[in-house]
Amino acid sequence: MTKFTAAELIAQPLTLPCGLTLPNRLVKCPMQETLAVEPLFDPPLDKFENLYSKWAASNYGLIITGQVQVDIRFLSIKGDVVCHAKALQEPHISKWKRWATIAQGNGTPCIVQLAHPGRMSPAGAGNRPPNMAAMCPSSVPVKLGEGWLNKLALDKVLGVPREMALADIDAVAADFVRGAIVAKEAGFAGCQQLHGAHGFLLSQFLSPHTNRRTDDYGGTPEKRLALLKRLVCEIREQCPPPFCLSVKLNSADYMATGGLTQDEGLDQVRWLVGCEMVDFVEISGGNAENKTSRLHNSFGSRSISQAPRMSESTRIREAYFTEFAERVQGLNSSVPIQLSGGDYLSAALTYKLLTFKIGFRSRTGMADAIDSGVCDLIGLGRTAVLQPDIPDTILLNPSVSDEEALAISHIVKGQWFANMIPVKVVGSGLAIQFFYHNMRRLGNGLRSDPDASIPSIVFLSILETLRSGLSRTFERIFQSSPLFAKKKLD
Repeated sequence: MTKFTAAELIAQPLTLPCGLTLPNRLVKCPMQETLAVEPLFDPPLDKFENLYSKWAASNYGLIITGQVQVDIRFLSIKGDVVCHAKALQEPHISKWKRWATIAQGNGTPCIVQLAHPGRMSPAGAGNRPPNMAAMCPSSVPVKLGEGWLNKLALDKVLGVPREMALADIDAVAADFVRGAIVAKEAGFAGCQQLHGAHGFLLSQFLSPHTNRRTDDYGGTPEKRLALLKRLVCEIREQCPPPFCLSVKLNSADYMATGGLTQDEGLDQVRWLVGCEMVDFVEISGGNAENKTSRLHNSFGSRSISQAPRMSESTRIREAYFTEFAERVQGLNSSVPIQLSGGDYLSAALTYKLLTFKIGFRSRTGMADAIDSGVCDLIGLGRTAVLQPDIPDTILLNPSVSDEEALAISHIVKGQWFANMIPVKVVGSGLAIQFFYHNMRRLGNGLRSDPDASIPSIVFLSILETLRSGLSRTFERIFQSSPLFAKKKLD
């Protein structure tokens, strides 16, 4: 062990290869805020003024935005921010610039996560015709749950994706590059992350389960990596240092057969840390169909209520994927590694990942991971929603003892309601609504409500849907009235 205390270890600054210096090791992980609105899903500044200013004032070392989708036709959930084709034009780019200013208002750097859901884009999420199928490297539909009811629901929600043509791949590459340029022009510190995990499109290219191509983008581990390599190179050409570029990767798919293995995942990391273009790599794992990840059923497991002690003889393993991160250590690279411990939110449709166990919770667990060399950065996701100011008030606060320096012990209440729903595509996504609900509260200038339950959130959502539906109906009636028509003519 080092001579530093736990608080001092996580408070150490870190300079990335691009030259960007992070003031400490705590990272606010990317979580979908689901606050953007149609038709273009620009950054919702009225909500982000509250949400991101709260994170900006809380002394994180780095803030990563929620997912920004690069193709307005394919969202992973309605409410994602989109970097659309007009994003570099006014008035849209001004909204991006304001977002960057809010998020970095207290000196903490903020970088943008860019994503494309691929086959995980459900019907109704995105501006595309009803008959337009989602895309995938190969036409491999999602399988989730047994029985005709689950299959029928999946067919209606996700359907069978179409295999991407080379022109589709070129278009996707251009979309990601545009996203990076928009982030740079807006004044963000970088384009992290290229989202290559959790069964999203880049992850679909990297996995032999969803990539069964036999052209330049599939057929071998090297070719499955081709699109990610292309993106890293093309983005770096447009956005050289000190612009930060990072990648989020799966350590494995954690499927019984046919998915990405840890050995192939390690080779992908090996290229990233050796290419001299990437500033840090985040390690994650799993996809919509995995059944063997250790992170299952976490919303039903109460997080720890007592902080573990640091010692030389026994390492604290709060985070998942720690074993894989230790294998990455063997690559002897200077590129920093981030572990998020499963303590993040990704997408409403990464079904099995919605049952991740809580990861990093205590100051000592975080410090031990850094001290052991397993990782350099600590990602906080769920904690950043329930206790957005936890770096400032607890983890980096020297007046709080190690024994007391941990996130609140928590469990999502009312999961019996989700378990009663026979359709997994619906039931398994309900627990995530607890965190979306609390991010909406933060966006509205309210505090998070750790005691909210799934049934109450579902009821409030139904009520809001009915209310907004009635509002739209009355608005249409009013707009069609002779008085409104006369005003328009005047």
